[in-house]
Amino acid sequence: MAGPELGVDEKMPILRRSRLSTGIPDLDLILEGGYQNPGNVVMVGPSSMEKSAFAYHFAGCAADNENSYIVCGNSSPADIIAKAANVGIDLKKENIFFIDCYSTTLGSQEPIGEPDPTVKIVPGPSALNDLSLALNDAVKASAGKRMRIVFDTLSTFVLYNPKDSIRKFLSVIEGRLRSAQATTLFLVDEGVHDKQLLSILEQGMDAIFTIMDTGGKISLKVPDVDIPLPIRVAPTGLTII
Repeated sequence: MAGPELGVDEKMPILRRSRLSTGIPDLDLILEGGYQNPGNVVMVGPSSMEKSAFAYHFAGCAADNENSYIVCGNSSPADIIAKAANVGIDLKKENIFFIDCYSTTLGSQEPIGEPDPTVKIVPGPSALNDLSLALNDAVKASAGKRMRIVFDTLSTFVLYNPKDSIRKFLSVIEGRLRSAQATTLFLVDEGVHDKQLLSILEQGMDAIFTIMDTGGKISLKVPDVDIPLPIRVAPTGLTII
């Protein structure tokens, strides 16, 4: 029988309190409220708008008592905001922040105007110590709030750093962010990493989601659900079809 230990929401008994909304209502119902909170979630799939849309939905639906942080590995904050807007998701909000590990790879440029308070610059995806410090600052700034964190994409950091460095980095931040009541969504590019490295990336995760492209038909493999869910990106966002 459902009880307090399950964290069941009194208004919607089907949803659990130990979940954080994905930003996609149909997926929230399937997952009994969303991604595990706190928790680490990996989403593996081809480089596509579908995979990015999951990240944008998750970051974009942060409530007033939550902060979202997008760790940029292969796109600038401006590009991510623009791509999200193309599918109807607004990422220009006071509680959505960016840890930009990408822009410095384009070469040094003098900043124009006042610095953006929602963007923290990290000197490239190989600067794992700086990234770890930036995440520490995010945890401190979010005291008393739940955190949504997106790595877009983790694959970029894996390509820029030795395997042992990535293993140590993940072992530290996964526990630290979980302790801070964060749900972290790690995007991983399919076909980029060998099986051994992929197993390292998946080792500390609480849930693994897989996006599959079978002849142009895109579907999502969800933990504990036998049948893949057909998905589609439209101008109003990603939907389960």
